[in-house]
Order: sequence, then C-alpha cells, then structure tokens
Amino acid sequence: MHRGRILIIPASMLALALLGGSFFAGELQEKQTRLVHANGKGTLKVGDEEFKISSAIVKLFPDHKAEITLVADVTIFLTATWSNHAESQHEFDLAFEAGASRGGLEGTGKASVSEDSKRLKRLTLKGVSRATQRSVEADFEGK
Repeated sequence: MHRGRILIIPASMLALALLGGSFFAGELQEKQTRLVHANGKGTLKVGDEEFKISSAIVKLFPDHKAEITLVADVTIFLTATWSNHAESQHEFDLAFEAGASRGGLEGTGKASVSEDSKRLKRLTLKGVSRATQRSVEADFEGK
C-alpha cells in the first residue's frame, strides 16, 4: 500500500512536467514568426476558372496575422488572421476578413503543418472575392 503512494507522487510530478513543457513550447511558438511551405498538388477555383497549385507558403506572425501565397498559373497573395485549432497545435484556423485590404478574400480556411512545424501538409480555404464577388476555393496538399 505504501509503495503505491510512493509511485503516485513521482508519476504525478512527471505528468505535470510533461504538461508544463508542452504548454511552454506552445507559448514559444506563438511568440515567433513561423514560415512553412511545400511543393505539392492542389486546385484553386475562382468562379468558373480552375488553376493547379504547385506550391504554397504560409507565414504566421506573433500578432496572429498571416500571409498566404499560392503558386499556380497565377500567383495569389492573401492576408488573414490565424488562431490555434482547438484539437491540435499543428493545425491553424484562418480568417480572411474585410478589413485586411480593399481587394482580397472574405472567408475561412485551415492550415496543417508537419510535426516539426517546418512543412505545410495541407491548406484549404473557401470564400468570396471582395473585388469580383466570385467564389474562391483552394485545396492544397504538400508532399
């Protein structure tokens, strides 16, 4: 009985240390600019037109602003805000809002990064172009 109590204390301390370490790592990530990119395959649909995406770049700033570049037959540059996804620290929710620029996109998206946070695994976005009022969708998967 006494031996069980002795093991509970170190096990509890270890669990707290692991939780604290992951929280601290998450805090460090939010205080630095992160740049992820990947070559891969995807599609960009703007109204009735469709383009093949060959690479994508996502830059996340500490102030929760984001810059997204999609390279296809045309290059698209978007600005957004980002927030941590509730279920994973490697997924981020994106919001494209009217206040960011005159043109651009109004909508939402998601970005998923690799475990080491160096490579873009997946990027999706859906919205409406403020300039043309046409629907815009992108679905990209990095290699």
